[in-house]
Amino acid sequence: MSMQISVFGYMNNIYYQHCISQSFQSRLIHTAMGLFGMKHVMERKMITNGFSKEPAKIPGSLLKNFNIREAEQEARKFWTISRGGSRSDLIILYFHGGAYMSNLSKEHWNLIERLISETGATIVVPDFPLTPEAGCKETYDFIEVLFTGLITDYTDKRIVFMGDSAGGGLALGFTQQLRDQNKKQPDQIIIFSPWLDVTMSDPILEKLDKEDNMLSITGLKNAGQKYAANLDLKDFRVSPIYGDLTGLCRISVFTGTRDILNADARKLKQLMNEQNKNFNYFEYPGMFHDWVIITSLKESIDVIDKVDKLVMPY
Repeated sequence: MSMQISVFGYMNNIYYQHCISQSFQSRLIHTAMGLFGMKHVMERKMITNGFSKEPAKIPGSLLKNFNIREAEQEARKFWTISRGGSRSDLIILYFHGGAYMSNLSKEHWNLIERLISETGATIVVPDFPLTPEAGCKETYDFIEVLFTGLITDYTDKRIVFMGDSAGGGLALGFTQQLRDQNKKQPDQIIIFSPWLDVTMSDPILEKLDKEDNMLSITGLKNAGQKYAANLDLKDFRVSPIYGDLTGLCRISVFTGTRDILNADARKLKQLMNEQNKNFNYFEYPGMFHDWVIITSLKESIDVIDKVDKLVMPY
């Protein structure tokens, strides 16, 4: 079934697109998640800290077709990946998802490969500290050192923050901190299925919990408390939806309606609308959490195409 797009239009500098006609493949995946009990598996892993702390191996296609430079910071790695001979002025700092507990997956690497292929950007991928071994403060400290190095090394480049799920929350929260410190912000933020409120207190979550075959309120609450450590759950670094959104760069959000975190995306849309901010909002009916990292989906291809347009110089 072909993808159909209906454009809601411009309102208060906010651009809405509503993607209709969910693909058969994505419906099948969501159904399979329910049949195989993925929600229960994910919840148990969040409670017991059962995720892998090691990043997945970089796929052979990335190693073969792209330039990869591996470096170390505070005993953790980060990778700088680009196409040979690329003259792009774009740097993407990519924050991976995983409830702040799980490391880079094979699917994350696949998405990164597609993003480089489509945009021509150089992508920097940090293996940032994970909970419960580290909390929010340690994660921010790591990212701050890394970003300071980037703006020093790439003074003439545009820098975009990008992230999925928890990585989306990290991108938005860290940008607020940069603004508060009167430091250079990224040129824009692009986030997929972002986790912006670890309190999981929105009343609509009870309904969304029944429709999401991957994530649960219980599991996310547990992971969020571990990530916050000794910070308040409503501290903007932990839950950026409660932070000050004024003076930030352009923000673009991609979300699906069968994702429990769709509540966060809609709340952000409402706040940005009220404050007349420069904001792009793309909502995909029927789509599950973090579908963009499954790069074979028609919906994921559509997202990557939109991202390519968003990162064009403007």
